[in-house]
Amino acid sequence: MSKQKNPWIDVEGEDIPATIKLDPIVFRYTHPDARILDVACATGNVSMEFVYHGFSVTSIDINHNALQKTAKAAIDNKVSIPPAFARATAVDLPFADESFDIVILQALLTILVSKNDRIRVIREAYRVLRPGAYLYIADFAQTWHSKLYRERYLRDLPVTEEEGSFLAYDEKTGEVAYTAHHFTEKELVFLLIGNGFEVEFFKKDTFVTRTGNRVNGFVIIGKRS
Repeated sequence: MSKQKNPWIDVEGEDIPATIKLDPIVFRYTHPDARILDVACATGNVSMEFVYHGFSVTSIDINHNALQKTAKAAIDNKVSIPPAFARATAVDLPFADESFDIVILQALLTILVSKNDRIRVIREAYRVLRPGAYLYIADFAQTWHSKLYRERYLRDLPVTEEEGSFLAYDEKTGEVAYTAHHFTEKELVFLLIGNGFEVEFFKKDTFVTRTGNRVNGFVIIGKRS
């Protein structure tokens, strides 16, 4: 990751935003023996949904507390095949080439400040996917019609130096918690096709943020060559 300390390493698991729901479209691209990799699993909502559908899931996150909460959810719900866990970073996945059938990136790219890190994440997803396998992305889109976000994009541009990025503040302390980025369609499509994927599915959606705001979003399925 970029040189500055990652703000997500030590945050409490329940404070990690995880408001985007898994889009059912992903199940069109699975098969009964599919191996799923949930990257930046947070507290395991997505991982557990795949587990409930009977899939083999590996859940990774850099946040130890988040992994503990995912493990607890598996125990509390008495699932027969719980997820496998690894504390790892998305830019350097600890898995062999061509190990998975689906990689999930849900609301991860939005919190990566560095464009190079975004590219590294997509390339790592490509590496661990089998040929012809799929990358699922759900993430936030620029929402210029919203006065709230329009003002944030413009206010924070001198700091973020990237259109569509803004500073998110800790509600308890009032301090900057992290930088978020909202994407354009072009950004995400070119991020995929520039790193070996073809776009198999694309739709615009509306997501709810951790603070209850409604913003634009994208759901994308990329196919590995």
